[in-house]
Amino acid sequence: MRRPSGFSSRTPGDDRGASLIEIAFLTLTAAAIIGAIATSPIPSQFNNGIREAVCRVEGPECGGETWVEHERPEEPEEYVFPVGAGVWNGEVTGEGDARVAIEFALQQLGKPYVWGGNGPHGWDCSGVLKAAWQKAGVSIPRTTTTMEAALPSISREELQPGDLVFFHTISSHPAPSHVGMYLGGGKMVHAGDPVNVAQIEGNPYWESVWWGQARVPQK
Repeated sequence: MRRPSGFSSRTPGDDRGASLIEIAFLTLTAAAIIGAIATSPIPSQFNNGIREAVCRVEGPECGGETWVEHERPEEPEEYVFPVGAGVWNGEVTGEGDARVAIEFALQQLGKPYVWGGNGPHGWDCSGVLKAAWQKAGVSIPRTTTTMEAALPSISREELQPGDLVFFHTISSHPAPSHVGMYLGGGKMVHAGDPVNVAQIEGNPYWESVWWGQARVPQK
C-alpha cells in the first residue's frame, strides 16, 4: 500500500534527532555556565570565606596571608618583659608526652620572638607551645586565650613539668595574653625575646601578672 503524500518514515515517538540536539544544547549551556563561574570572583570569594572562618577560630597567629586584615589585632608597640632570662642547667624533666614537648621547646632557646610566629626560625608564645605538643602527638589550640579556655585548669600546687602557665602581660589585650611551659623548680620556657627559660615563682614581675595554669591531657 502506498503511503499518503507527506507521510514521514519515522515511527511515532522516534525523537532521537531532537534528543541529540537537546543534549548538545544543554552541554553547551553547562559549559558556558561553568566557564563564566571559573572566570568570575565567586571561587576566590568562596575560598576567602573558608580562610576567614578558619582564621577567626585560630586567632591572630593564623599565618599572616590568610588572616582577614580588618580583623587582625594590632601588634603591641612593645612586647618585652622587664626581667631577664633564668638559668637552665640542661636537665630535662617530665614524663611521656610532656617530656617530648619540653625537649622540643628547649631546642628553640635563643630563637627570636615573632608576632604570630609559627617557627621554625621565630615563634610567638602560643605558637612554640602548640608546636611542642604537636611534636608529642597531642593537639592543643593555637592561641593563648583558646588554650586557657579549652584545657583543664589546675592549681599552682599541682604544677608539674609540661603544664601551661598563663600571664596577663598586655593590658590592652584579652586576658591571658602570654603563656609558657612549666619546667619544674619554679621555671618556665617561653617565647620571650628570644625564647628563654624564666624564673617565675618568687619573681615579683611574673607573680604580679600570673593568671592561671592548665594541664595538657596526654595520649
